[in-house]
Amino acid sequence: MVKQHLFTPGPTPVPAAVAAAQLADMVSHRGRDYHKLHQYVSTTLREFVGTREDVFLLTGSGTAAMEAAVANAMSPGERALVVRAGHFGNRWAEILREYGAMVRTVDVEWGRAVNPKLIAERLAEDAEGGIRAVFATFVDTSTGVVSDIREIGRVLAGANALLVVDAVSGLGAMDFRMDEWRVDVTVSATQKGFMTPPGISFLALSKDAWKVCERAKCPRYYWDLRKYRQFGELFETPFTPAVATLRAFGAALERMMEEGPANVFGRHERLARATRAAAKALELRLFALNPANVLTVIRPPDEVGADDLREYIARTYGVVFGGGQGQLKDRIIRIAHMGAAGPWDVVTAVAALERGLADKGYAFEMGAGVAAAEEILKEA
Repeated sequence: MVKQHLFTPGPTPVPAAVAAAQLADMVSHRGRDYHKLHQYVSTTLREFVGTREDVFLLTGSGTAAMEAAVANAMSPGERALVVRAGHFGNRWAEILREYGAMVRTVDVEWGRAVNPKLIAERLAEDAEGGIRAVFATFVDTSTGVVSDIREIGRVLAGANALLVVDAVSGLGAMDFRMDEWRVDVTVSATQKGFMTPPGISFLALSKDAWKVCERAKCPRYYWDLRKYRQFGELFETPFTPAVATLRAFGAALERMMEEGPANVFGRHERLARATRAAAKALELRLFALNPANVLTVIRPPDEVGADDLREYIARTYGVVFGGGQGQLKDRIIRIAHMGAAGPWDVVTAVAALERGLADKGYAFEMGAGVAAAEEILKEA
């Protein structure tokens, strides 16, 4: 039996103490014990979202919060501008079309981050001021690219358009400042940087976004955020929440607050630098030109197929990497280092990558990647 080590960009590994929290006795979601849990999670999340606004908990994956954002920030027939620089930018466009929005796009080559000036140009071309919201992605794990949300917020200052950000990947692992960066709607979820099982997503709205929410005309019932605001005053949700998963989320947040948000972000930055250094030492090409700190995306050697190498390493050494999505299928390998990841996880990932490459006949100095990673990791 080969022990499995998970390095996929979601779900990410769950620490034993976080998993164990799910096994506690069930409580009523209208009772005092639940209220305390809900209050702790929702208020602590403000630290990671970077907001003074309320954070609302939904039962569902990150896509659930994305759909809730669309249903509450748009009305049918209104125009939205979507930054498409990867698989999850495409998802924004797909959801918006399902809700009857008129979608315009800023298309960016995969592997690059959007130049915020392009967004400003699209808004300037919209002479009638009809674009009601701009939808962007903080970290698109399909490419490993991080977007400059701060600068996008700056170019939107004074525009009559909301900024809606998918922060499902990146939040909890990288610094994010919703209020300071002028973000109007932030959505995220548990299963990535927050090292919690899938099942809970969450979002926060600015005061301007709430004004739009009140008059939005999209059909909504389960995702009607006005209900969540009403029940949120009682530290409840309008519908039955995932209580066990919320317990795990609370345990994860306690660990993260004990470590300290700044230290959490610093740990992820160090792990990212170490993994990138290892890839360069093995003379592998990095895919992202603006790499995020939650995963490293590499192109394998031309003579080695990405999916074949990835599946071989998983089968032989028990180390599971992510594969390419969409146009990047069988072209890249995605190595996640987020959530509960630590230095020895990176060493394990790099060592398995080296063994797999060597087994497939790729010529390099064995151990060069591990040595390069450890040179950075020893800073801790």
